Amino acid sequence: MSDDAHSVVVFNVSDQPFAASVEYVAEVVPIPWLAKPPGMPSIVQGILNLGGVAVTVLRADLLLGLEPFSVGLDSSILIMKERAVPMGLLVQHVDGVYPLSACRVLPIDETRTFQGCVEAQLEIGEQAIPLLSWPKILLEEERQRVLDYLGQMSKRLDDLAEELS
Repeated sequence: MSDDAHSVVVFNVSDQPFAASVEYVAEVVPIPWLAKPPGMPSIVQGILNLGGVAVTVLRADLLLGLEPFSVGLDSSILIMKERAVPMGLLVQHVDGVYPLSACRVLPIDETRTFQGCVEAQLEIGEQAIPLLSWPKILLEEERQRVLDYLGQMSKRLDDLAEELS
């Protein structure tokens, strides 16, 4: 990832381009094996073990109300900087990191998007790309339900470890 705080990660979801500021993206990882415990919320693709840390991986297509895409070898997970617990965003593929100076930034009326989740429209070459605001993509209730699910899963694992010792 670029150290330039004024860069964007450009990625595709359901064959549509999107961008997110590197301010929100900690790293990009290739699609790995994900744990899929029962009872996961529908927006959760699975749980990623990232160096011993459980990362909930959310489906970008479902969050954005798009047609589901097929997960392929070029799919990636954006590890998002999150205030509570680490979360990942499953995307169809990542196109690259671009300095904001290479983009034409067009303002957008945030009231015309879901919770203001689109900060601006970027033009990179001939492409018009919505710039997403990670903190505004999830409803607070969705965020809380994902956290509650993780808490339940963690408790079950703790209970099992206790029983086995």
